[in-house]
Amino acid sequence: MRILTVGPVGVVAMQRVLDWLAQRGAEVWVVDDDDTYRELVPAGFRFSALPRPDPAAARPDQGLDTAETALRAIAAEFQPQVVHLHNITALGLACVRAGIGPLVVSTWGALAQRAGQEAAQISAATRQVLAAADAVIVDAPSLLAPARSLTRPGARVELLPLGADTSRFQPGRTEQALLWRTLFGIPDEAFVLLSPRMWGAFYGHQTILAAYALAWPRFARPTRLALVGLGDGPDALPHMAEAWQGVAGSPAAQDVRWLPRVRYLQTPTLYALSDAVVNYPDVDAFAVTLVEAAACQTPVITPLLPAYRDTFVEWACTLVEPDSPAALAGAMVQVVNQPPAERSAALAEARAAVQRDYDDAVIAARLWALYQRLARGV
Repeated sequence: MRILTVGPVGVVAMQRVLDWLAQRGAEVWVVDDDDTYRELVPAGFRFSALPRPDPAAARPDQGLDTAETALRAIAAEFQPQVVHLHNITALGLACVRAGIGPLVVSTWGALAQRAGQEAAQISAATRQVLAAADAVIVDAPSLLAPARSLTRPGARVELLPLGADTSRFQPGRTEQALLWRTLFGIPDEAFVLLSPRMWGAFYGHQTILAAYALAWPRFARPTRLALVGLGDGPDALPHMAEAWQGVAGSPAAQDVRWLPRVRYLQTPTLYALSDAVVNYPDVDAFAVTLVEAAACQTPVITPLLPAYRDTFVEWACTLVEPDSPAALAGAMVQVVNQPPAERSAALAEARAAVQRDYDDAVIAARLWALYQRLARGV
């Protein structure tokens, strides 16, 4: 099958789909608006970097025209059976203007804030892309209705969350995880609360640090709070500095560990060195963090955000109200002080749910079946 994929190759979510396609022997032409991550494209795939259209420019149509013309030429040469747009960007708008398809759109976080909100908050460009799609992929049940309200009659709306390879994400402390604990000064007996999300103002790091300081005197065993390295946004360093100031003078500060940013292939080791995950964003899509942690049978503390509803999160995680350091501190104390045997059955059930509904093999097969249906026009 010939598949034209358009989107940011540097993002793990797209890399994983490309790997699935390589495993199935698909013919793929990848289009990105950045040449930086060309080396991440699987061997045998074609690649083109197009100039990024700038909708804020004095003549934004000029950039769109250039991208549209290039996409038309690629499609004419390649004759794709499916076009898959990852994320909704200006380059996606160029795809729509080029009229290439059948068009699959993976919304990623574009609808994350829309569950339970009015569709009027969505930009005109996003509306245009979704209205042109032959299939729209969302990652949470609560996003099905918002997506259907924005697609044309007859378009497919598919629930295909980004899952986890459950053969790699498994419960248990690995030898590599024990080595990492030694490297980062974490005693074997310490209970590690892991905050794995990248640094950004909406991921709640200030609240996590403040809550840890509040909870610290009430822990019944030694603990460490592990924070993973910087994100890509320009606010990452200032946000980190501001978050740290709120806890730097407390006794809990000595038990905070700053872990470097790790590659995706190293992510299972993060969970293996940890005893619980703290996930506390203001807004979110259905985070793959939740799936990975559940696959590893790692307890998760999280608010029940709209995109998490109707999933295993509702019954498998320790739920806490949003925007409350005191409530989050209480949840931390509950999880750290709770005997592991009391939560083992729920964690095993959560892993079983991930294996059934979110395993990479399951999601990859469903995506391939969607491509086949669209290629056949059914």
